[in-house]
Amino acid sequence: MSFKVETKSAFLHIKFGEDLFAPSDVTELLTLMAKHSTSHVVLNLTMVEEFEDTEALQDFQVERLDENYSFIIIVRESLLHLFDEDLPVVPTYQEAEDFFEMDEMQRKLMEE
Repeated sequence: MSFKVETKSAFLHIKFGEDLFAPSDVTELLTLMAKHSTSHVVLNLTMVEEFEDTEALQDFQVERLDENYSFIIIVRESLLHLFDEDLPVVPTYQEAEDFFEMDEMQRKLMEE
């Protein structure tokens, strides 16, 4: 398995450990996420040097966001241009945590 799941207090930190991210990896991620369907996610792809395609991954990210879950992707700064600028894609783990905290605050405000 290419993914390593680390449970944090408020979200899952999922690390991908290969240098190529392929459509089959999205399928593997979907299977993994089926077990954690009610979790917020920080997906760490900093090991990735090349993406075969990002469309399926971004589509899944949009689905999770539409379900009101945080789904933040971390990629190397040099690969940020491959992702839609309106989606939560950041270059560092710290920025991902900050983004998650902002999402949490926004969700709490929406509940009030």
